[in-house]
Amino acid sequence: MQESRPLTFGTKQEAREFVRTHTPKSLPVMGLYKNLSQVLDAQSGQWAAYKAMASEPPLEGILPARMDWYFPAVQNKTLSFSKSKNWKRSELGFQEPENGVQIEIGQLDGFLVPGLVFSKKGERIGRGQGFYDQVLNQTKALKVGVCYSYQVFEQLPVEAHDINMDVLITDDEILWLKR
Repeated sequence: MQESRPLTFGTKQEAREFVRTHTPKSLPVMGLYKNLSQVLDAQSGQWAAYKAMASEPPLEGILPARMDWYFPAVQNKTLSFSKSKNWKRSELGFQEPENGVQIEIGQLDGFLVPGLVFSKKGERIGRGQGFYDQVLNQTKALKVGVCYSYQVFEQLPVEAHDINMDVLITDDEILWLKR
């Protein structure tokens, strides 16, 4: 992994803004795909993934077909997870399954979690709605943060309700944080 930035952020918004304004023109997906494949090769079952927004690593074509994949949808101001062949743009701007088969959070074996900023301790800053933190607080499933190395820092301004990742996968490394 690149040397993590020695920056200190006073707020989550400062961290989000820094990453937004320092995004490289070219994003190294091949290393990320290699590392993600290595972790997923040892997994099975029913997993949650996401359809990438512009700042998130895309997962299309890398998710193993032998696993059942469910995707987030905003429902009553919370995330639910479903699989479907039909997609629509959510109120938050991401692609979500439409009229899909929903799964209970407790039935998922793992989560591939997007974020804007991560720390080497597994801390995560998302877009500010707290949707993933609410869901991840309800499960003991494996929580895998997926990002680019430029999004990783030594520490972040987090709060008590923020849920840490068990694994962090970047284009440079796989960082097993706990389990």
